[in-house]
Amino acid sequence: MSTKKRPITAIITRTKNRPILLERAIKSVLAQTSKDYIHVILNDGGDKAAVEKVLAAYPDKNRKVIHNKKSIGLVGALNKAIKATDSEFIAILDDDDMWHPARLERSLDVIENRSALATVVPMEIVIEEINDSIVNEIERTPHPESWSGEVNLYRQAHRNFLSNGAVHYSRSLYEKLGGYDEMLPAAEDWDFGIRLLLEVDVEQVQSKEALVYYNQRPAIGRGDLGNSVHAGVLEQERAINIVRNKFLRDEIRRGSLGIGYIMNDTEQSLQNVVRIEGHVNRSIEILKSVVRKEKRRTLAQVMSSHLNKR
Repeated sequence: MSTKKRPITAIITRTKNRPILLERAIKSVLAQTSKDYIHVILNDGGDKAAVEKVLAAYPDKNRKVIHNKKSIGLVGALNKAIKATDSEFIAILDDDDMWHPARLERSLDVIENRSALATVVPMEIVIEEINDSIVNEIERTPHPESWSGEVNLYRQAHRNFLSNGAVHYSRSLYEKLGGYDEMLPAAEDWDFGIRLLLEVDVEQVQSKEALVYYNQRPAIGRGDLGNSVHAGVLEQERAINIVRNKFLRDEIRRGSLGIGYIMNDTEQSLQNVVRIEGHVNRSIEILKSVVRKEKRRTLAQVMSSHLNKR
């Protein structure tokens, strides 16, 4: 009879055809000061050989790998990876994001000291670009929803303060909530965060520095290396609308108004417009910068060619 102790945290990473980003995420996990984890990597229908090559370069005894022959989608993959292992708590690291080395340790300290079932850590948005398989950082800014105090149910109904990478919660909560809603094409973390806060409070991990780095690539359109918050902004808004309608319909059927009403009020609609405009404007500015650089490079080549002929 096995007496092996189950790990404290299951770190969940979904990936598909972007080994350059997966490698960085794996390094982030290996650098964690807390070693009591199982890292579940789910390759959702991507190139198996490319993933295995990265894994071979960075061995980890605390790792479980799953290869889907066909993609089942981001939300389905998330649930499958979580259910594939046992742990006391769950944390999600998307393959294109990074963690501060103390991310797990500080969160677990709060969980232990406050007997918490869920925590959230501060995030930082990192704007980056990829040129010739090299990732270049452009700038860093605090995540607007991440440094604004304690997270409560009312605020979560307006904006998502519990992004996948920032939240850390108990498996018992996951099971009670029935996991992530696979009917949603995106925004599954916003929906999950609302349902989570309907059950328990989420403890804020206080830190003067970001513990999660939310990497975005506005200059890259749709494709494996793209970032859904930019490349799929319209799909994100569609998913957000599905979530709002789901909660409101349920309340109307019950003959009472609550979270669904809050999610659909005028303030929420205006905030969504501002958020979408911000993503679009960021993409436009990045593209303008790329065009300007390309023009300068072409001009320099023409002038050099002309001088060489003289």
